[in-house]
This record gives sequence, structure tokens and C-alpha cells, in this order.
Amino acid sequence: MIERNRYTYTSIDHPASSYIVIDLEWNQPIPWIKTNVEPKDLPGEIIEIGAVKLSLTEDGYELSKPFHVMIRPVCYTVMNKNVSRVTNKISSDLRFGLSFSDAYEAFRQWCGHDYIICGWGNSDISILKSNLRYHNWNSDLHTMFLDVQPLFARVAEGLSHQRSVEYAVDFLRIPKRDDFHAAHRDAEYTGLILKEVFLLIDAARASVTSAFSSAASGGVSADGEKPDTHDILIQEMVSLRLMAYLQNPDLHAESAKRTGLYPTWEKCFEDYPKEQELCPACQSQLSCQVSWFRLKKSGFSLWCCEEHHMVLGRMRMKKTPDGKVYASISIRLTDPGSARLVTERYDEYLLYGSKGQPVVRALDDEADPFLTVPDEEEHLPPDLHPGTDSAE
Repeated sequence: MIERNRYTYTSIDHPASSYIVIDLEWNQPIPWIKTNVEPKDLPGEIIEIGAVKLSLTEDGYELSKPFHVMIRPVCYTVMNKNVSRVTNKISSDLRFGLSFSDAYEAFRQWCGHDYIICGWGNSDISILKSNLRYHNWNSDLHTMFLDVQPLFARVAEGLSHQRSVEYAVDFLRIPKRDDFHAAHRDAEYTGLILKEVFLLIDAARASVTSAFSSAASGGVSADGEKPDTHDILIQEMVSLRLMAYLQNPDLHAESAKRTGLYPTWEKCFEDYPKEQELCPACQSQLSCQVSWFRLKKSGFSLWCCEEHHMVLGRMRMKKTPDGKVYASISIRLTDPGSARLVTERYDEYLLYGSKGQPVVRALDDEADPFLTVPDEEEHLPPDLHPGTDSAE
């Protein structure tokens, strides 16, 4: 955590002196074109890196000019039509640019030191790490990651809704000078959003401090009314801890366990102790954010670790050949985006009960497979059941 004595304009617990906001464009494989890599190992090949740096200076938050570099792909050299539709690039555009290694080295030199990496959503991080592995780089980023999307939703609207960059730009009334869907432009827009979010938090805290000071002295607020200390959005900004929105992209911790056998899924879920879970990274006791709830053939919960922040719980119903059921339980570190999906499922549970929404919904592109809710239970092969060494 940086020392704030030089930065008197902010009361946020900034973990570094600068934020590197990235936006990547990548090409995707075309199923009928063979390549020398498995798509599961390289789901997207980066063709463009855009970034801006939001720095804390003695005079305030300062946004740099964009960093921008084009990359010449070596695997997916024919433009996927779905990508082309979004980026307005064609296959001939992929013949130009730097090699990935040269581009990434230039990006690292531009980043400097003491920074947090940021993005709109977390898909860029997983794509970046897969590209680093393919090109024989160390995929560890050695810094924390801040997903600006859920931070904006919480601060600006007090919600957990998934919003687009353009929606946030319009909401915050940021002038639109360029089109979207170019890496350096989207990175700059995201940097401007992050700056406005920080300014909103700082302003809210300053206004509450001033209001409390006025109230304590028997005064009134500037508009002639008593300060409204019950305003939920303001209070959330006042109590918000930025560290809770950070995740370590190099740390992947998950614990697995399972219950005994039960005659029904309902009995299995009811019997599982729901009061306490342990962090899969440090084994400390977790504080509960959303207690275990059952939705169709799955169970979900959301927890918080003081050191590692958001932790997600997932139960899956499994069935043995003789008709008994048990739950396979996973507890893993998660990010605010995946946590949002849990809260959405909790809203569905509150509205429709454990049977869930009657109409099957299409999952969005960023849906986490860890969170999908199957309509039918998962069956085990006849030779596998709880208690054997080979059972899942």
C-alpha cells in the first residue's frame, strides 16, 4: 500500500502509484482451418495491445497518452468473421505488426514499476496468460488485477449489473471523441471511467466528512438540509475497500470435497453444514456474503477472505448407479465478475425458489462454466461411486 501523505486529494486505499489499463484484441480459431496449437490451449491470439496509465501525482490523477501496438499472429492468420465484425479488421491486416515477444517486451518497458493492471472484465487476463505460455514467456504477471466493470457498477449505480464500456461512458457523461472496439481507444475510455470512479469515491467521502463535521457543530449542509447519512450509495462509497476488488491473477486456489450418500438431492443439500467454509489459499475462516442456496441441481455460496477476498462455493449433484445422490463441492478464489453471476443466481432463487426460472436462459459469452446450472443431474459411470479412489 502506498503512503498517501503526498496525495492529499484522495482517501482511497490505493495499492500502487499507477494503474495500467489494458485492452486486447485477439483473433479466434476457425474450426475447419488446422493450426499447430490446440484451441483450448490458445483460445485467442492477440493481434493488438492498447493501454493507458492512470497515475497518482501530487496534482491529482493523471491519464497518459495511449500505448498502442499491432501484433502479427503466427497461428490464427485468417480473420475470424465474428472478430472481423467487431474490430473492422480483415485477414490482410494480420500480415503487419510486431512479433508477440517484441510487442510484449515494449509493453513491459512502457509499464514501468509499481502498478496494478486493470481491464474491463477479466477475459483479457486469461487470453494474455495463454499467449504468454504459447510464446514461452513466464505467464505470471507479478501484480494484482482490478476489474473496472464491477467497480463501476457498484460505485456509479449501487448494482452488480454487467455494463459495457460505452454504457459507462454515457452514464458518466464522458465525451466520445473516437469509436469503440479499437484496443487503444477502449483502453483510454476505460482509463477515463476508472478516473471518474475514483473521483466519485473521493468526492463522496469528502462530502460525508464535511456533513458530519457540520452536523456535529449543529450546522446544516450547503443546500440548507440536514446531511442524509442514510444514502445507501454514498455510504457504500465511503466504506468501499478497493482491495476487495483486486485479485491475484497468478494465484489459483481451489479445494474439493464431497458429501456422503443420500436418498434425495434435497436431503443431501439440507444436511450439508453451511455455517463455515475455509479459504482454499490460506485455510482461514471465511465470512459469509451469500449463504448456501439451492438452484435446480446445484448449490452456490459467496464468501470473503480477509487476505484473498472473494471466494465462491459450488455444489454439484452427482448420482450413483443404484440411485443414491451426493454433492461434489468446490471452494475456490474468484473475482468480482464471477461473484456477480452468483448474486444473479441468488436473485433468481429469491424470485422462483429452488426450481429456478422456468424458461432456460442463454448464458452470455463471459459466463463461468463453474457457475452453470444443469437442468439434469450428472451421472457417474457404473464402476464409480463415492468412496472409491477413482470417483470424481
